[in-house]
Amino acid sequence: MKTTLELALLLISLSFLVLYALPVEAQGSQRKWKWPSPGILPSPILRDPELRECWTHLRKPPGCMSSIYDSSEKGKVLLSLECCDAVKALSNRCFERIFTAKPFQPEFSQQVQVFCASVHGNSPAFAPSF
Repeated sequence: MKTTLELALLLISLSFLVLYALPVEAQGSQRKWKWPSPGILPSPILRDPELRECWTHLRKPPGCMSSIYDSSEKGKVLLSLECCDAVKALSNRCFERIFTAKPFQPEFSQQVQVFCASVHGNSPAFAPSF
């Protein structure tokens, strides 16, 4: 009797797993995070205190980091005003270290600058040091 009850509970548990797992696989993932996952800093950043400090400013506005990675992946910058404010508040060194490193394409830093300058209208644009 005990074995029958255990078997029944196991079958019920497995059926729930199948019911809930299959639709997710059938739909596919809407978002593909290649590198890094949102909220998780890649290992080079974890090992570099200066770079880690730079990234902390972009983690404060909700969704800023994921918007930056989405923009990079899609090739079209779309950031919130708060995220642009955080990007513009970065020191020149932090901006260069973040936006000129992998996984970002070389032109991505310029696209972010142009977009964030346009979000603020005629406000002064970034002044990166080259």
